Amino acid sequence: MSSMQWSPDQTSLLQLATLLRDCMSSNGPLRSQAMESLKTFQLQPEFFNYLCYILIEGETDSTLIASFAPLELSNYRATAGMLLKNTILDDQNEGILKRMDLGYVKGHIVSGLYHSSGNALLTNVTGIVITTLFSTYYRQHRDDWSGVKILMELLELTSQGNMGSIKALSKIMEDSAQFFQLDWIANENKQSVKPIEFLVEQFFQFLVKEDLSEGVKAEVVKCLNCVIPLQCQCFVVRIEEFLEIIFRFAQISENNEIRIQICIALGHLLEFRPDKLVNHLGGIIQFMIHLIGAVDDEKVSIEACEFLHGFVCNSNIPKHILQPFVTEIVPVLLSKMVYDEDSILIMEASNDTDDAVLEDKDEDIKPIAPRIVKKRDNTEGGDDEDEDDDEGDVDTQWNLRKCSASTLDALTNILPRDVMDVAFPFLREHLTSDRWFIREATVLALGAMADGGMKYFHDQLPTLIPFLVEQLKDQWAPVRKMTCWTLSRFSPWILQDHTEFLIPVLEPILRTLLDKKKDVQESAISSVAVFIENCDPELIETLLYNELLESFKNCFQFYKKKNLIILYDAVGRFAEKVELDNVGMEVVLPPLINKWTSLPDNDKELWPLLECLSCVASSLGDKFLPMAPEVYGRAFRILCHCIELERKSQADPTIVVPEKDFVITSLDLIDGLIQGMGPLCENIIFAQDDTTLLKVMVECLQDPVHEVRQSTLALLGDMVYFFNGRLEIYFTASVEGKEVFSQFLKFIGTEIIHNDDNEGVSVVINAIWSLGIISVKLNCFNEFVIDMSRIILDLFTTSTRVLDSGIIENLGITIGRIGVRYAEIYASGEFASDSNWSKWCDSVKDVEAVEEKSEAFMGFLKIVNLTGEQVKISSVTLQKIIKGLSINVDPTVFLQDVYTFLVKHSSEVQSLNLSNEEITFLQNFNN
Repeated sequence: MSSMQWSPDQTSLLQLATLLRDCMSSNGPLRSQAMESLKTFQLQPEFFNYLCYILIEGETDSTLIASFAPLELSNYRATAGMLLKNTILDDQNEGILKRMDLGYVKGHIVSGLYHSSGNALLTNVTGIVITTLFSTYYRQHRDDWSGVKILMELLELTSQGNMGSIKALSKIMEDSAQFFQLDWIANENKQSVKPIEFLVEQFFQFLVKEDLSEGVKAEVVKCLNCVIPLQCQCFVVRIEEFLEIIFRFAQISENNEIRIQICIALGHLLEFRPDKLVNHLGGIIQFMIHLIGAVDDEKVSIEACEFLHGFVCNSNIPKHILQPFVTEIVPVLLSKMVYDEDSILIMEASNDTDDAVLEDKDEDIKPIAPRIVKKRDNTEGGDDEDEDDDEGDVDTQWNLRKCSASTLDALTNILPRDVMDVAFPFLREHLTSDRWFIREATVLALGAMADGGMKYFHDQLPTLIPFLVEQLKDQWAPVRKMTCWTLSRFSPWILQDHTEFLIPVLEPILRTLLDKKKDVQESAISSVAVFIENCDPELIETLLYNELLESFKNCFQFYKKKNLIILYDAVGRFAEKVELDNVGMEVVLPPLINKWTSLPDNDKELWPLLECLSCVASSLGDKFLPMAPEVYGRAFRILCHCIELERKSQADPTIVVPEKDFVITSLDLIDGLIQGMGPLCENIIFAQDDTTLLKVMVECLQDPVHEVRQSTLALLGDMVYFFNGRLEIYFTASVEGKEVFSQFLKFIGTEIIHNDDNEGVSVVINAIWSLGIISVKLNCFNEFVIDMSRIILDLFTTSTRVLDSGIIENLGITIGRIGVRYAEIYASGEFASDSNWSKWCDSVKDVEAVEEKSEAFMGFLKIVNLTGEQVKISSVTLQKIIKGLSINVDPTVFLQDVYTFLVKHSSEVQSLNLSNEEITFLQNFNN
């Protein structure tokens, strides 16, 4: 019997359904026994078939119907589906998939979308299973024609109005759209197709199909929104048609899901094809303003505001196009920065409560990621989002208020004078409003505008700053809280040219550190940290040193756990700025060490504390060295404990595995010690030639959580960068029969090749970065260089993936670093072309670190010089090379390579239209 015609053994079917029931039991022993029995069942090749059968046929199978109540059976069917999904998803190395019979699942899973059409839970679970098949199995098995068959079945169901099928399709598109640009086998005759072409065609047909609901059409637009970034030809030629359709939806539809997808679609087009929107901008902006101001659903308003943010920040939109819209955009942004009515009521009810004396509950404390820089992480986000990341219980999520403030911030940076002309009269009028929430929103707006509008505030700031300082005494805690943040936003103005305001501003903030409201304390200490970060070390040492130390001393005594975590950050920044003397050591170290000794290994407060300690250690230098082994030892012990429990839990599901934060922060703390103390850490980490940490790192590189692998790769790169001596010996030694170094490279390669998850960008960046460091530091890389350089080049030249800018930049740097020692690898073959050299120059043009950019150009010039006459360099590429060399590059470390290149291309260089900066650079080589 073929797997397509498979039918279950009724005894085994009932046994599995019963096990699923018992796995959900509140009876601990019964639950444990069922889980053990389930492991035995999982060994059967037909296990997936049984799970799929229970999910999609549960309501029609007579054995199941007779054995379980309807509601119970519905829950067990959902459990079967989720177990099927999880087993497929957790199968990292295809071990299970290779021995499992998937035929029944592939042939029947879609039927679950209409068998369970009356049950939303089961429909969703079925869709999740289908999505998982595509994101795991079918990505690697495009030669299995059942994948295209399932897509066609989903399209057919959607044409009949089935919501479950189009939701499954939209999730599949979200996860796997770029893979549909590749060839897939479409039938038993091995005919190949590019699924993206028939998918896009069908999606357009659905959008104009009159009998489909608005809910279905919203999901269809969502599908096409996954196609826009790919810029594939089958969509590009229909952009005008797509615009006509969504403009019509915008005019006639009041469906909020459609509105959300319209905003996202226009946002994507603005990013990838702004030329198509230029003639429609007036109407689009009016539409977005309408959604922000008049639609009750905040999700819709946020998406509309996100479009405005993208419009403001888009480098392809000239200022003169943006400028006319300022008068319309600014008022609506200002109006949405006021708290909503529910938030106002909550804040007013709690304003008089003195909560500073209350202990914090662990569940109220958000996990605090260490401030250690995770290498070349250029993903989106940063200071623009810090306007008020935690505004108390009523405002902890990204919302319209914060999006409006962020958009106002960005707009002020681009057109400060225009924004000021519109906003300032409005703000001046409301600064003294008798309604506290209007005052608070006005202070927020001033802070949002501070960065871009600093010089235009110039005349008002001598009056405005003292006025803001007075607001620190406001009876309403939200006003005091926001004032601390806004004053910190003006710290550059104060610290650069107006230090006469420093003490009058900072002293009141320091007094506010001991406010009766924890939220105000939090904002005050965060503000102090910003002032420290922006302040010259000399100014801290001569003017602020003792006062800051005294304030820290008081805070250590008064703060509860949540704000202590932020205090650690401020003290860490302080220690980074100045060299602590004996007085500083006596103030800072005792409370840190007291906490260090009192906290158990599973307390989250331990990690920001240890990060602070690592900053203090760096400041104290050799004075901290006696403590370093104990700090490392504790981090290492907790890391090993977490990994060991994780390993044991695979065999015993009753074992509680610690949160991944403990693994991540352990790795980051060890990395922080290496960054702070450099080679001094080598003897501590590898004391008595113990290489257990390397073995643990190999395990961490197999962890499914992105952040664990990201931190491990950062630690690996820093080890290679800072350590010398024995490291290469340890890397090439055998651990349990395997060479650690080859294991590291294996997982680095896997990360680069297979991690296409948008949430995993930073992991890929660190994998590429660490490989580049390895290529220039370790001789043992020699035997792997051909394979690893091929992996880097394949990603650099890919046309099937949309790469994050940070990935592209690090690919360029790593190609250059590989070229330092192995130029011959890239001097022939695919990389040796004018188009790829031009692309390489573009990839590294914004690198700010001189060491990185210099090393990248050193290797690149070695490649170009070794290529000989094989490649004709265009004038455009030649000028890009010269421009790149003239900015943030130290050519003294590879002078001969620069001379060789310039001599070889001297005649072409003379015909270029060079900038003054480029001419000055070349003049250095005229002698």
